[in-house]
Amino acid sequence: MSRKNQILLFVVLFAFSLTASAQWTGPKYGEDSIECITNMSLYRESYKQRNYSEAYIPWKKTIQNCPISSKNNFTNGPVILEHLINKEKDSVKKAAYIQELFDLYELRIKCYPDDEAYALGQIGVNLMRFRAYEWEKAYEILNKAIDLGGKTTSPQVLDVFFITAERYMINKQLTSEVMIEAYDKITEVLDNMLDESEIAFDKAMRKIYHLNNKLDSQLVSKDEYDVLYEEYAQDSAKTGKIFEQYQRVAKNMDIRFSNYAKCEDLVQIYGKKLEQNKDERVLRQIIKFFVKEDCTDNDIYPLAVEELHKIQPTAKTAFAMATLSYKKGAYQTAIDYSKEALPLLEKESDKISIYILLAESYKQAGQYSAARESAYNILKSNPNDARAYIIIGDLYYSSGSVCGSLELPSAVYWAAADKYSKAMAMTNGKTDESQKKIYSDAQNKLNAAARLFPKIETFFQLGLTKGQSYRVECWIGETTTIR
Repeated sequence: MSRKNQILLFVVLFAFSLTASAQWTGPKYGEDSIECITNMSLYRESYKQRNYSEAYIPWKKTIQNCPISSKNNFTNGPVILEHLINKEKDSVKKAAYIQELFDLYELRIKCYPDDEAYALGQIGVNLMRFRAYEWEKAYEILNKAIDLGGKTTSPQVLDVFFITAERYMINKQLTSEVMIEAYDKITEVLDNMLDESEIAFDKAMRKIYHLNNKLDSQLVSKDEYDVLYEEYAQDSAKTGKIFEQYQRVAKNMDIRFSNYAKCEDLVQIYGKKLEQNKDERVLRQIIKFFVKEDCTDNDIYPLAVEELHKIQPTAKTAFAMATLSYKKGAYQTAIDYSKEALPLLEKESDKISIYILLAESYKQAGQYSAARESAYNILKSNPNDARAYIIIGDLYYSSGSVCGSLELPSAVYWAAADKYSKAMAMTNGKTDESQKKIYSDAQNKLNAAARLFPKIETFFQLGLTKGQSYRVECWIGETTTIR
């Protein structure tokens, strides 16, 4: 039986089922259900073969006569029209296809009102793509799309909205406040999605880490490990791709935003706003923007942090208060705020930031054991974070005067060198700039520690020799190697 005959047979059988059962009748399949199913079948067959030009006519008839026969009509339609728009050379015909694309999204809103946010977002994006001269209309539509869509708004819509806001500001000769408001609207969505995608990626990677530990401890068989690893690897790849996508959009957004949010602009704009109103939204904007632009050394930022922490204390405000306290030298206060923030955090990267601040605060407060514990907590969150070993190395390095009662006080520098060497080993050969910086930092500190190693004659007099193990007591309590 030929393919055409198969389709006709399917149409007849399907039409029979429509008349045999009341639940299949009605406007869903238009006035002529047989014609509707025929066109659906024809366009789908061509669509599957990626013959979009051939799919166009039966698809168009389907959209005209029975649009809600299947939601796929609205997901397949843009693919078909995009193909025709891209290949069409005649400007009049191309414009007609573009208009059809807009009409399709308008029709989708009528047929599926719940899809309004998505459809408006696509209309706005395509207006800027094909009719950039309608920037004002695009700006209004994208604004509404984000308001309706919230965190379901796609990164593409967020990105195009920011570009459109820039066009809107320039053409209407408005101040950079337009860009600041647009950025705030975008990041309300983007920051949440960044957090959610990072948490999902962290969880996926942690599953792999724990699975590897189970294999090493022989808690799972190799066969079971292989099955689970494939599943976890797919999950981590998927969540990692989503996280990377949001990171890329956020990075591009930050670069463009920095052109309109210089520190002096922020101080001027938000200094006035703060005088007029200290509501929660303004305070949150100040904290968000001033941190992003590294504009925290002024009177406005600390005031906003303190006010917001009083009104609506969160992990972020507690962390900000801890950072401000540390800068003031109020180390115990910094410790208290850090402890307040810690249980409220979900992202591993945020926890690591708190542990680093805690370690530094404990160190400055002279609580070395607690500082080391915070550093090891970094490794619990991320076993590959070499910064933890640098922090511990710094603690040992700083203990020369604290551990003066040791028989060989300068042995603390051997212990410090062990940690710096560990950090170097973890980052050696890494191409990422942040990892290269950690490696360089550890190397410089190792060289500084080596210059303070005990002299050979000093430890020789104690009956010690190179290569021998040596226990460094005091608060350190670790075994090192004499060199």
